[in-house]
Amino acid sequence: MREETKVTEFAAKAREPGDAGPAQERAMADAFDAVTLFDADGVDAAQYTDTVQRKTPLEPEKHLLLAILEDALACYRKNLFARTAKKQAAFRDAEEWIFATDDERFLSFESVCGVLGIEPSYLRRGLSEWKLRKVKTRASAPAEAA
Repeated sequence: MREETKVTEFAAKAREPGDAGPAQERAMADAFDAVTLFDADGVDAAQYTDTVQRKTPLEPEKHLLLAILEDALACYRKNLFARTAKKQAAFRDAEEWIFATDDERFLSFESVCGVLGIEPSYLRRGLSEWKLRKVKTRASAPAEAA
């Protein structure tokens, strides 16, 4: 089968409404545009489509992992000096999750950071320094006010 025929069939599939939803139809159309763009470079439609299909499904999961990380960081920072038992527990849970180094579960701090491309030790060090500054500031604030 000639390359032009492959591209033409790919284009027809991308532009035909069928079982695919609107998002999939847009993705196929974008893939067709990229295939025609890179056709002169020797990248065929199958190679490009395989690459795109491998990477695209990971994006929603990365957004979810980022939301988990952001929530833990917010709980840690917001509840450092919490007075209620519920907020103190939220702080302890976040702190335990962030600073646990022996946890190898999928949703451990280290695995979430790994998927997101964040160095966990760097983030931990920054949080430790932030906490130390806050504690020192709070400890010195009453002495200055007196």
